Amino acid sequence: MQSSPLVSTESEHLSIADRIESFKAGFLGAIASVFAFFAIALLHQFLQYVLPQVLPQILLSSSGQLITSFEIGSPLILLIKLGIIGFSGFLFAITYRYIVRRDRNSHLKSGAILAFACIRGFATIDRDLSALTLLPLMQSTLAIAILLLENIAWLAIVQSILETAIQHQWIAAFGSAKD
Repeated sequence: MQSSPLVSTESEHLSIADRIESFKAGFLGAIASVFAFFAIALLHQFLQYVLPQVLPQILLSSSGQLITSFEIGSPLILLIKLGIIGFSGFLFAITYRYIVRRDRNSHLKSGAILAFACIRGFATIDRDLSALTLLPLMQSTLAIAILLLENIAWLAIVQSILETAIQHQWIAAFGSAKD
């Protein structure tokens, strides 16, 4: 029985130009993530004041404390969150550039956003699972839905900025950069 040689792909040998374009995409993703974080954090703060007036108090009594992913806390916590969100945006942008390449497949693009948002959201849910199980079903469902929507909105903002940069050729699509 003959063993098959390892399959070589062109991604193993990225050109310097592609690496630079990936870094540019990552840097833009990090910056866009920080700005998107602040936009969502402001919306989050606004909703914490508006939702108790709109929805019954019993629905919101404890769930507001569980949705802390986009809260602005102390300066040290904020700095750590900005580092995490910036690095996550950096990784998302590089991965997104590689995933979509020159495709016009909207399912691929939205799937990348949903995959990253679910990973980040479900990690937070996993961390707070014991607290979520103590809440009534409606409260925990609301907390989970808001958390996932915040993450989807954050990545959709980053994706939109990346798409604009690629469309205006500020960043080259993967595989189109020349040495």
